[in-house]
Amino acid sequence: MDHHHTTGLTRRRALALGAGAAVGATALGATGSATAQQDAYDGYLAEEPEWDGNTVDASEMDEVEVSVGAGDGLRFRPQAIYVEPGTTIDWVWTGEGGAHNVYHDVDDQIFNSQNEHDGDQIDEAGFTYSFTFEDEHEGAHPYVCTPHRSLQMKGVVVVGEENVETDLVGFGEEDEAGTGPIIAGAAAFSVVTLLGVAAYRELVGDEVE
Repeated sequence: MDHHHTTGLTRRRALALGAGAAVGATALGATGSATAQQDAYDGYLAEEPEWDGNTVDASEMDEVEVSVGAGDGLRFRPQAIYVEPGTTIDWVWTGEGGAHNVYHDVDDQIFNSQNEHDGDQIDEAGFTYSFTFEDEHEGAHPYVCTPHRSLQMKGVVVVGEENVETDLVGFGEEDEAGTGPIIAGAAAFSVVTLLGVAAYRELVGDEVE
């Protein structure tokens, strides 16, 4: 009796440890991937609270709109966007969150909404600032709303596919993308659980102690 009971317990523990290791490896893999995504573009968006770590693919669009004052009124959306040369980005103000600007956050600045609008920061809904990215602009371009820099109101325009440093999601799908790691993690956990049950039955049959 003792021998049978000890063997069953040992098998259970081995299965539990194996399942735990598999779940842990899955979680670590997901965490590592998420961290790599957040570190993209020199970590410029790492502290942006609504960024899901993906880059929105607008490469097939000749003109694309980015909201200024999205979310809580203090976000650009999408935060990271990939376009091909020749694409015009229209930053469109929502009227939320106070006065904003679009400020290319590098020394060799190529776009700045205040340069074209009398140095003003704008709070008017529907106000639009447009810039066309050409061949000479290939690369990743970080930008910020300077009045809300401390609140991490930031974005990145990526020109040219070779400069994309994260996974791509379709335009308009970025809000759904953040659920991906959760769904994947749940699915992985379910698979590991089912495999654990199957393995246990294979080892000890349908006996009940």
